[in-house]
Formats: sequence, structure tokens, C-alpha cells
Amino acid sequence: MNDRVHGTGFSYDCRIGFHEYERHIRQRVVIDFEAETDWRASARIDRAGKELVDYYEANLAIGKLLADKEFRLIEALAEDVAKLLVSNFPIRRVRVKVTKAPFDMPNVGSVAVECWRTAEDFAE
Repeated sequence: MNDRVHGTGFSYDCRIGFHEYERHIRQRVVIDFEAETDWRASARIDRAGKELVDYYEANLAIGKLLADKEFRLIEALAEDVAKLLVSNFPIRRVRVKVTKAPFDMPNVGSVAVECWRTAEDFAE
């Protein structure tokens, strides 16, 4: 059985858009993740250990990723966030959901994509 860590409502402004005109503005995306991990050792002693996912560091890393890169697809953004999380944190498997309010569709509240990934999915 795996323990799970949830991060919800991580909001960032980034350059993203399928259409060229969208990529010239920063748009808000919201990222939620669910990570399978094993934090029992830290829980037993009530102290942070190397097996814990540091939410603060995850937030900084995701923010840096989105500040440094332009995306055309929210699917690509979800893949990159999943890769970042499973590659840099003690995570066995992660679900990443990315939600965006489409700039060019004012009648749509939001669109979202979701993926499950492991480190093996990104092995070269």
C-alpha cells in the first residue's frame, strides 16, 4: 500500500497557448497533484526525513519550470510537471492535473488534462 500526498490549487502565470496570439500573454494555470510515496518512517518519529515530499520545494521547482518555458499544450505542461516531480522528489507515481481558463473561449469556465506517471515513464 502506498501513502498519498495531495497538492491542490498551485497557481502560476505562464506562457501557454495553442494559438500564436495566446503565447504572447501570461495565462493562469492551476496544478493539482497526487503523489504515491512512503512517509511512514518520518511519521513514526514526527520529523521530516528524506522520504517526505517538501511542498515548499515542489512549489518553487514548478514555478521555475513554468517561468523558464513556453508551452503550446496543457498536455505538455502536465508531462513536464510530472517528470519534474517523479525525478526530484521521493515519489513512486504521480497524478498531475492542469486546469486553464481558455483565453479565446470566454464562454468556457476551464479545461483540464490529467496524467499518471512514474520515473520509468521518463527513462531514456
